[in-house]
Amino acid sequence: MEHMELRKKAEDRFITVGFPTTKEELWRFTDVSPVASAEFSGEWKPSSLAFECMDTICLVFENGRLSMERSCVLGLPAGVRIGSVMDCADARIGRLADSQSAFVAANTAYFGDGTFIGIADGVELDTPVHIVYLADAPGMVCHVRNFISCGKNAKVTVVEEYIGPSSPVGHPYWTNAVTEVFVDDGGRADHYKIQREAPDAFHFQTLEAHIGANAAFSNHAVAVGGALGRNDIRGKLAGQGGEAICNGLYLLKERQHFDTHMFMDHAVSDCNSHELYKGILDDKARGVFCGRILVRQDAQRTDAIQSNKNLLLSRSAKVNSLPQLEIYADDVKCTHGATVGQLDEQALYYLQTRGIDPVQGHAMLTFAFANEVLDEVQCGPAREYIGNLVQAWLNEVAG
Repeated sequence: MEHMELRKKAEDRFITVGFPTTKEELWRFTDVSPVASAEFSGEWKPSSLAFECMDTICLVFENGRLSMERSCVLGLPAGVRIGSVMDCADARIGRLADSQSAFVAANTAYFGDGTFIGIADGVELDTPVHIVYLADAPGMVCHVRNFISCGKNAKVTVVEEYIGPSSPVGHPYWTNAVTEVFVDDGGRADHYKIQREAPDAFHFQTLEAHIGANAAFSNHAVAVGGALGRNDIRGKLAGQGGEAICNGLYLLKERQHFDTHMFMDHAVSDCNSHELYKGILDDKARGVFCGRILVRQDAQRTDAIQSNKNLLLSRSAKVNSLPQLEIYADDVKCTHGATVGQLDEQALYYLQTRGIDPVQGHAMLTFAFANEVLDEVQCGPAREYIGNLVQAWLNEVAG
């Protein structure tokens, strides 16, 4: 009954407020009218897409529905629960994500499936959990909800991947995802998000993390797909000694538009947060980065770093970057910065003097720019997978 009331309130909110417009500050660089005006009436069908499981634990969804036939969750260690979020009775579902957002409200009201991961106190799961969302049904909406609970002194690594066809599906589909993460005192949750939707798809996700005392949370997001999309990443450091590391890489070409909004709330003292987001844009692609770090009055001895760097491979590409600090404490170390530019001509010339042709030199410098984010990926299978994905994208752009 409680969840039903939550869904009803969210639906009322979504119907009343509707989609945001560029008149709103948080959306002034991203026009979502293509989503608002589209008709999504496609019927569900099983997916024909192939995928590669990173390890032995894999949960697969076909156009928003769990497929146990394609999943592998047998033989889980004691204290580990993995399955459909529809079978989860945790009362915290829907309590962390900000329902004031139209996209979160729509998800809360209409989500039909998703992933639940529960790690009991003191349990360390060394095998990464790979969640795969396959989408290839034209005109469908997939509202998916993920809920991750990492207990006290527990450990978990989650790789969340969204896969669409490499060519347009004809009538765009829309993926609208919400992931809620609770990391209890002393726990560690490493989260990876890989987005490679169809070229004409819409993809929006909100990630909310609540981080306890002496707990650690990391999020590494890579985006290469979709025509229009956005990541909203929000974290709250709620216990002393907490740490949050958020990194992102967006690779955009043609007329892709991707928006990253990051908010980190330092609510208590002695916490650290480091954010590094990089973008590589070609053709007429558009990128948006808006990062905000809030240091509350009681959050003394905060250490926060935020950086956004962008590489434009075309004079027609564009990035809007807005790093922000909001500080109400006086004993802090906080820095932020942003850069937008092109490849260093002197570095290219240097490589040519060493016998490296211009095309190869261009590719080497571009990959080196992205590699700073890849170096932060600690999960071996994810690091190799993401590295290959980035290299394939660079080869396509260079080709």
